[in-house]
Amino acid sequence: MTETKPDMVLEQLLEPGLMFFDPSKRFFWGSLLASLLLIIVVSGSRRGENLKTLFAPRIWFHRSSLADMKIILINNLFRLLVFPSSFITAVGIAAVISLLLTKIMGGKPDLGWSPFGVTALYSVVIFLADDFARFFFHYLQHRWRWLWCFHQVHHSALVMTPLTLMRTHPVDILWARIRNALTYGVVTGVFFFLFGSAVSGWDIIGAEALGFLFNFAGSNLRHSQVWINFGPLERIFLSPAAHQIHHSRDSVHYDKNFGVCLAVWDKLWKTHFLPQNVQQPLRFGLEDSPLSDERQSVITLYFQPFRDLRAFSRKNPG
Repeated sequence: MTETKPDMVLEQLLEPGLMFFDPSKRFFWGSLLASLLLIIVVSGSRRGENLKTLFAPRIWFHRSSLADMKIILINNLFRLLVFPSSFITAVGIAAVISLLLTKIMGGKPDLGWSPFGVTALYSVVIFLADDFARFFFHYLQHRWRWLWCFHQVHHSALVMTPLTLMRTHPVDILWARIRNALTYGVVTGVFFFLFGSAVSGWDIIGAEALGFLFNFAGSNLRHSQVWINFGPLERIFLSPAAHQIHHSRDSVHYDKNFGVCLAVWDKLWKTHFLPQNVQQPLRFGLEDSPLSDERQSVITLYFQPFRDLRAFSRKNPG
């Protein structure tokens, strides 16, 4: 039985709260609890300071943090009214890719892999593809001015809490949907072509399990002021501290650590910056930008990017 439209509207409006119960979301209660345990286990001498920072009222009730909360609610309405979930889907892209490859190759190969083998391979490939896609598009958001005009809203936060993850301009939300659909659609389409009916819902679940493990490994602390790095593992995985460097307004940290999980992409693009080399505390936000004004006007956060894009277009016609 399909959901009625009123039910879908209600679910969309309640989505920020429902994320607390969705294991696929970073704000799942289990992931939040895991982040708290991570602080307790790995913080060492900084444990007390990190716990104090995580729950600091001066951060959570800062104008910037309150603006995050307003943006989350407003963007939820945008998703409902402007960006329907059917706008672009990975399933549709996967079907097109599979059909095109079948037509080009004159049929589908019969590789004879076991369901377990297909699930394992799909999980690894989609994880790597998604991690790279997120890194590379993030890299472009900082390199291409017309993308940066909107992405800068995310970097305008003066303090960081886990909610800052969702401090995004609606234009950025649209691009993220397209990126996700293309990544999952292309990979799934290739797998349907190669393995056909051997690809099942279990493959998708396997890929989501890797995402769940990432969320469970402290991803909520990436957008926070809790300083945790992974020591020797920092050269393989990006810690919360590594992403906090990415948000730093210190010029030496500009355009560093674009990745989400793996450090390999930043190493290849020479944008990797180890947290061990950083002096605390970091300062966040944008220098000399109305988006990082202390008043944190939501109107400015939504409309300033269009003004900046217009000014850039006038300076660079064509």
